[in-house]
Amino acid sequence: MNPHDAQSSLEDIRRLQETTKNEIVRRSFAMPRVIIVALGLFVTFASIDLETPWRLIGGALGLFLYVAVGIVYEYRASVQRQPTIQEVLYHGAVLIGICMIFGVGRTLAFALLDAPAHGLMSQAMFGAILASLAYVATAPVNRLVMRSFVQQGGRRS
Repeated sequence: MNPHDAQSSLEDIRRLQETTKNEIVRRSFAMPRVIIVALGLFVTFASIDLETPWRLIGGALGLFLYVAVGIVYEYRASVQRQPTIQEVLYHGAVLIGICMIFGVGRTLAFALLDAPAHGLMSQAMFGAILASLAYVATAPVNRLVMRSFVQQGGRRS
């Protein structure tokens, strides 16, 4: 192998690594996935103030959507990798932030709109709308953070 072939092979490897990193980021916060996750969060949060059988059904359905979309997207991904500790902590922080936004939305619905505490159009519904919209709106920021995590992971190996 001459030096030109070796250099060409290294450039191909780097190009393919960059393509792989871009695919990881693209699929992790693809808009269909973000919308289905937001729908799962909405159903889970909105069902909190419903009567007992509907609360359980709504919560189970919402959590199923939230978890199932992650499993399906990871299973169907063309690039598979283990998440780093940083990524897991970041996703946990995002989920905590979304829960906090739900609480703020619920409080605002009580204070500003005088929404009832139970029923379909309750405080939880308004909080769920706010939390779901916040999740969708922050998807570009989450994508940038994920891109930085993937790039850091590539430099360490």
